[in-house]
Amino acid sequence: MAEAVRAFNSSTLNLPKRLLDFFARYPPELYSAKFTGITLPLTRKESKEAAIARNVAAPAASAQTSQTITADAATSEELTPPTPTPASLSAGQKLPPNPFLPRKNFVTGKWAGAKIGLRRQAELVKMAKKYDIEELLPPSRKSTAFKQARLLEQGLRVKGTGEGQKVKGHAWERHVGATLEKRRTAMENMPELVKEWKRRGHGRGWKKYPK
Repeated sequence: MAEAVRAFNSSTLNLPKRLLDFFARYPPELYSAKFTGITLPLTRKESKEAAIARNVAAPAASAQTSQTITADAATSEELTPPTPTPASLSAGQKLPPNPFLPRKNFVTGKWAGAKIGLRRQAELVKMAKKYDIEELLPPSRKSTAFKQARLLEQGLRVKGTGEGQKVKGHAWERHVGATLEKRRTAMENMPELVKEWKRRGHGRGWKKYPK
């Protein structure tokens, strides 16, 4: 992973300053989808289940953390706690909040919006995709992986494009089949119609013109 983190060096890839500032503030070894392995839920049901799971796990994690801190303090007050490494974080430690997603305060029960909005996320994803380092960004609803997974899971979700469905269309589009059939029948019966038209006086009082 260290090689992947060094891959966006400004001297080698000449990344835009905006991407460099983002990676400086949110290091890929702590936030990227490639390192954390976190995937976003595709449906609201999955999102709700994930939120409930986080809500249940948060008090347990906080209690376990408080017990660990108390035990460490009782053992030695002068011992400084070790700095968490990516390996320890992946082993089950709490990861920093994703700047691309809203987060919930489990104390107050209120939600806080994402630090980076969807428009800025889309711009960052486009720039990272241009330099082939999109996987170093945090998981986002604007990422290519999320869009492809959602497309495979849910399809286009456009009314009228599903199996056995059709778009409503304009009135002439809905009636075009009957109109063409009526026109074809009129063309087939045209010789008899011309004879009858001539027999009746070349159009005098004629009202059977085909439409």
